[in-house]
Amino acid sequence: MDIYPTIFNHTLGPVTVGPSSSNTAALFRTGKLIHQLADGIPKNVTVKLAAATSFARTYLGMKSDLAFTNGLLGRSITEPDFDNAYKYASDAALSISFDTKSWQGTGTIKGSWIEITCKDSSKLTVIADSIGGGAIKLLAINGCPVSIEGDYYELLIFTKKTSAEKLKQIADTLLEKNSSTEFYLIEGSENLSLIEFKSRSPFNKNLTAQLSNKDEIIKISALDPVYPVIVAEKAKPPFTSAEEMISYADKNNFELWQAAVEYEKSLCNWTEKQILDYAKKLWQIILDSIEKGMKSDFNMNGIMTPKAKEISEKFNTKNVLPMGVLDIAVPVSLAVMEFSNASGLIVCIPTGGSCGIVPAVIYSAGKYLKADNDTMAKALLASGIIGICMTKDNTFSGGQMGCQAEIACGAAMAAGALVQMLGGSPKQSCDSASMTLQALLGLVCDPVAGLVQVPCIARNMSATATVVVSANSIMAGYDAVIPFDDMFLALKEVGKIVSPCKGIGCTTTPTGSRLAKDQYKRDMDARRIP
Repeated sequence: MDIYPTIFNHTLGPVTVGPSSSNTAALFRTGKLIHQLADGIPKNVTVKLAAATSFARTYLGMKSDLAFTNGLLGRSITEPDFDNAYKYASDAALSISFDTKSWQGTGTIKGSWIEITCKDSSKLTVIADSIGGGAIKLLAINGCPVSIEGDYYELLIFTKKTSAEKLKQIADTLLEKNSSTEFYLIEGSENLSLIEFKSRSPFNKNLTAQLSNKDEIIKISALDPVYPVIVAEKAKPPFTSAEEMISYADKNNFELWQAAVEYEKSLCNWTEKQILDYAKKLWQIILDSIEKGMKSDFNMNGIMTPKAKEISEKFNTKNVLPMGVLDIAVPVSLAVMEFSNASGLIVCIPTGGSCGIVPAVIYSAGKYLKADNDTMAKALLASGIIGICMTKDNTFSGGQMGCQAEIACGAAMAAGALVQMLGGSPKQSCDSASMTLQALLGLVCDPVAGLVQVPCIARNMSATATVVVSANSIMAGYDAVIPFDDMFLALKEVGKIVSPCKGIGCTTTPTGSRLAKDQYKRDMDARRIP
């Protein structure tokens, strides 16, 4: 299968409680897949996180353990009582623990080794990875290599160690009766064989029941996708780069949002109305996060207290310089990030760590331009297609590419959207995105105390200002010089230097070290973990 990124899967999403896409949403998705593998809530789960990775340092502050537990329980990521995961686990007789000392890891930044005891006392061992922006990959199950990302329907047939010929006979039987299955993999471990099927439609449950009667079959697991969009059969987008997108838009006399619609239509077979309706749904979630975030009446459970309401009020006093649209945008970016840190429901654009930038820019520009919600939803789509031009090789992983992969990419998306709102062309949107990447290139990943607070929140606020400067400058005739595609390549090269996410920057300051110790105690006390 040729796999292409989609706007709603990869750049405008996931929709999740905060604060992180790769640490919170990704771990929930992993837990959700394991819930299906285990045929329901397991009895016992141990999650091993390699001590040398960023995961081991941030899983408490970024609520990875809570997200994973909610997924194991089969709950929704949008549950309002997300933080009560351990209570619900206890009620369900699920014992779960996290170990950051006994596993050396797979070499990935955010890998995990997960040992599961199911209700029927059978055992599962899963190696999983979080690869950025909420994307995940299951790498192995009970020693059998797999490639499960949660973007297709999967059917896994575990058998006793047997010949490839017998496995192929089973596979051929299934392929004949399930025409939407495009390919299968036959893999094996020392004592086990596995056939992995992928499909764009659900597998026939009667068929799987029939197969389970075969003597050599040990277990059959059917997994539903964890993404909102399933790429259609033989789908191919009209463009895959910014240069191609500009040419496509010019040829068809499209605004940027229209190019976004055509791109998404080509992959998922949704109608334009369905795409616009989903964009409006996302925009409504964003508006709700802004409204609730601006109240500042919640606990962020970290080293900061909510300030958006106070900042917004004081920006209108005489002792600060007027900033025009930024007097609205900066407090909004702060509000969304603070709400995210309080486990509020957000849209990751493209990650949880950068979720305040695009909402702030579109919302504040909408206020100044007197734009309606439909116009702002179209701007959201415009930001999404700018993100698509950067969605290659796990670009949005702060742990693997530095904070530039989150803040700089989120700001570039916002810059493209703002130019559209100002009446600019798709090329000008891409130039604005390029200028923004130039300004924010090289940010390191250095979250103090494993939280998405310092310096993440400050960077959302300041990046919002960078977006406005870039968009206005391009609209006024400034020459970005370096094309957007080239700047994306530059970002990837710089990412090799500033990654992985490790003890550098803000987190290693004396204050940062002290706050980390204090936060660890708070996190452990809150979860009552021995």
